[in-house]
This record gives sequence, C-alpha cells and structure tokens, in this order.
Amino acid sequence: MSATADGFTFDPFTYYDITIRDDNSACINYGQTFDAPCVYSNAGVPRVQCGRCGKPMTITAATRLDPQPEMS
Repeated sequence: MSATADGFTFDPFTYYDITIRDDNSACINYGQTFDAPCVYSNAGVPRVQCGRCGKPMTITAATRLDPQPEMS
C-alpha cells in the first residue's frame, strides 16, 4: 500500500531523491530548497525536518531511485 505526503505517493521501504522546502517563516532557511538525494520512505511517508528550526519541511519533488540502493 502506498502513502501520500505533500501530494506525492510513496511506496513503503523505498529510497527516493527528493527536493524539500522550508516553509517556516521564523526560520533562517525560510523559502530555501534543498536536495536530499537518498531518503528512505520507511512506512511510505518520508519525513524530513529542518536542521535549524526542527520543523517539518515540504516535499516539492520526488523521484524513486532506480536501482534501489542495496543494504547489507
């Protein structure tokens, strides 16, 4: 079963390359976008928080990694 986050549908236990944006107007990173090249969706809902303010960031783009990274 796939889950949705910020309008994107993510498969569980899958890695994605995502672009995220800080929407917290009180943060120094407000409005900035960042690339997160290897994010694990875990239960199908990836969560990324700002390293400065600790608030959740908005996913603005997502691409499933193909091939998926191998874990040992």
